[in-house]
Amino acid sequence: MKHFLLLSFIILTLSSNAQFINGIIKDSATNQPITFAFVTNINTNKTTLSNKTGYFSVNTKPTEIISIAAVGYAFDTIHITTEMLNKKEIVFLLNPLSHTLPSIIVKSNIYTIYQLDSMERRKAFFGTRNQHTQPVFSIANSGAGIGLNLDHFYKTDRDKRKAINLFTQIENEQYINYRFTPQLILKYTSLSADSTLLFMQQYRPAYKWLRKYTTEEDMLYYINDKLKLFLKK
Repeated sequence: MKHFLLLSFIILTLSSNAQFINGIIKDSATNQPITFAFVTNINTNKTTLSNKTGYFSVNTKPTEIISIAAVGYAFDTIHITTEMLNKKEIVFLLNPLSHTLPSIIVKSNIYTIYQLDSMERRKAFFGTRNQHTQPVFSIANSGAGIGLNLDHFYKTDRDKRKAINLFTQIENEQYINYRFTPQLILKYTSLSADSTLLFMQQYRPAYKWLRKYTTEEDMLYYINDKLKLFLKK
């Protein structure tokens, strides 16, 4: 009986700690939903994707940080609060990247889309004067206005390192997003949009693996191997 009560207590405790934030991701310029946007809990390193209506639900808790990203958009970092978790649904707006780089002569045969977007994200995160000392914003792109205030990271050198580490972690996730795309899945499989969403959530490749295997052929072998496991389920 004691073991049963202990198990029941553990289950209830875990259930009470399991909290979700529900949201819809939209383009800030057109107000249209963004499909296949990546929502990552930076603390747990768990990623989910938005569906065709832009809707997502992610497991999180107060004080954790989630990043919201989509190819061609500036990412958003959100510091989770209890008030946010109590809301039924929150709309998040992502700003399209303009690729306006006045100090750099961009040649299309040199810079990839990922590199261009990464340069813009770095400028927005750290500022344009000194890469690691001049944050230029303290309000996130979120329509809810509840973003991560970067000013808090720069009170000490230790906090500055935290900001750099946070940016690096988010950039690594962005690299995965650019390599492991729904377009690539649909190109090599006959999965439906809903199945593609599920497949991408279950078999998201690791950043280190993608840096080691850099070609589309590598991705094809990876997708084929994981697809066999996916279809068995």
